[in-house]
Amino acid sequence: MTTTSEYTTAPDNFLNAALTEHGNPLTGDAYVEHVLLARQRAWSEQHTATAEGEGLTIRAMWTPLLADFVLDADIPYVQLPDPEPPRSTSPRKYRPASYWRIRVQKIDKEMQALSTPLINDRAAARGAALGVKRTRRMASREDSRLARYTALQRRHLHAQRMLRAAEAREAHHTML
Repeated sequence: MTTTSEYTTAPDNFLNAALTEHGNPLTGDAYVEHVLLARQRAWSEQHTATAEGEGLTIRAMWTPLLADFVLDADIPYVQLPDPEPPRSTSPRKYRPASYWRIRVQKIDKEMQALSTPLINDRAAARGAALGVKRTRRMASREDSRLARYTALQRRHLHAQRMLRAAEAREAHHTML
């Protein structure tokens, strides 16, 4: 009978087999593939055999995660990759309120140009005087202008929010 202290300090059969086959120390991938997956398969086979020995039929069995099969005794035999050094962070750069004011004004002008109708005659715009082809063409142009206007509206809302934030940020810095 093995005690828990012997179990956690000595490598088990799965680890010994992987060490003899792949060398010491094991890479992280080899450890997962040859040790942890073997332990998981053995656990599954053991519990399936136990259930069948008791006359039970197993339809679905939930095996534990691979992390549950990691033992303390494995640590000296596995070489994990060095952690990546943390990225150096640079301070965030904000655009000034003047940039966002110009942006809002530019988008306003574009939206204003798109909001005027192509044809001022309402009867002609509805197709009464244009004919089938021209009516279809005008409707297509109006649809594309509407799609562009909607996209500009989203950009306009974003620019307005950024302008408010920039103004608040600049007001806060002047108070300090």
